[in-house]
Amino acid sequence: MFNQHSSDADKSLRVLIVGGDPTLEEEFRSALSRVPDRQGTVSYVDTYRDAVDVARRRQPNLIVVEIDRSASDIGVLAKDLLAQVPEAVIAGAFTPDHLEHGQSEGATVIELLRAQVRDFLRRPLSTTELRAVLDRLFSRLPGTAPTAQGRVAAFISNKGGVGTSMLAVNVACALALRHPDEVLLIDTSLQLGTCSMLLDLTPTTSIVDAIRERDRLDKTLLRHLTLRHGTGLRLLAAPTDALEGAEVDDEAISRIINMARRSFNYVIIDTCPMLDSVLMAILDVADVAFIVTQGLAPAVAGIARLLPVLEGLGLPASRQRLVLNYNYKPFLGNLQPADIANRLERTVDYVVPYEKGVLTSMNTGSPQILHTRRWDRFGREINRLVQDLDTWTPQMAKDSPPPHASAERRANPVEQQKEWS
Repeated sequence: MFNQHSSDADKSLRVLIVGGDPTLEEEFRSALSRVPDRQGTVSYVDTYRDAVDVARRRQPNLIVVEIDRSASDIGVLAKDLLAQVPEAVIAGAFTPDHLEHGQSEGATVIELLRAQVRDFLRRPLSTTELRAVLDRLFSRLPGTAPTAQGRVAAFISNKGGVGTSMLAVNVACALALRHPDEVLLIDTSLQLGTCSMLLDLTPTTSIVDAIRERDRLDKTLLRHLTLRHGTGLRLLAAPTDALEGAEVDDEAISRIINMARRSFNYVIIDTCPMLDSVLMAILDVADVAFIVTQGLAPAVAGIARLLPVLEGLGLPASRQRLVLNYNYKPFLGNLQPADIANRLERTVDYVVPYEKGVLTSMNTGSPQILHTRRWDRFGREINRLVQDLDTWTPQMAKDSPPPHASAERRANPVEQQKEWS
């Protein structure tokens, strides 16, 4: 939104729309009419020659260019337009079939950004997306407060197959349903990343594209290197070629996460069960780490060894949350939450029960949280985790225990066994 001290002139948009499809103007006018405090005049031209002439005469502060030809052609137009109106900002309007599913989407976006196209609008235009783009383009005014830092949560384990990716995906989707387009899931399992598969998304860009543009990476470029899920979640996918994962190092991942937390309200990170420099960099910047284990003796023994290592690496217990994931059918002799809490001398903060629908959801690419009923225990526990994450601030996550873990509950793990037995 505009700063309260902005003048009325600052609030008035002068928009020039350039493209061969006149319905783009209708879409823009309709979407803009439902955006409070963002009204103005809209002009439309269908040729590049007319665009330069109208821009010179009307001095628009926003120019929307239909992405209907090559990036190099649009770059030439952008240069000519900015020569006439240096203070204008240029946004591209595209249909998903034209840009998002092209084989060279990442390269196309990068080339357009180099051509001074500062943001993008999907067609048909929606009021929600138009408002977000206008806020990004026109809210950087003198005297405005610094951008808030988003919350960063990492899901980690030192054993594969315990459900780390499944939990990261379901939590991210649940958060995105509350905050569309403000949640980013980063898949840092660089050799065998599965988040895109669990979301039924086909990667056209990945974290490697962000790494290769690290020196130019800004909020706009990062957002357009992500894949959008139907929940409103954004995914920065793992490399499709495992060899490319070698390009991701600790310095690069730190830069990406720090940019992500300035661009999104929530950043969820799925990690690989390997304690390497990339994971250490993630832990350095994470506000909270959800440590995932199963109710099986080998998994618990592994976590018992991992917890002191994490503290030695500078991740104190106050930034750790222990998640017990029962991703298998119960059996006689199954370890209970109280057993695990006593063995680890730690609170089991979240207990995710077995739900056979989770296995089906992993095969279909439709996260279980989208199908769970309000009274289902799986959904209740995922939403409890989401609620806690949603109400924490980064400082709270660093300095205090989770709000639901009372002193009495921490001291009495038997109560956890009663609740989940």
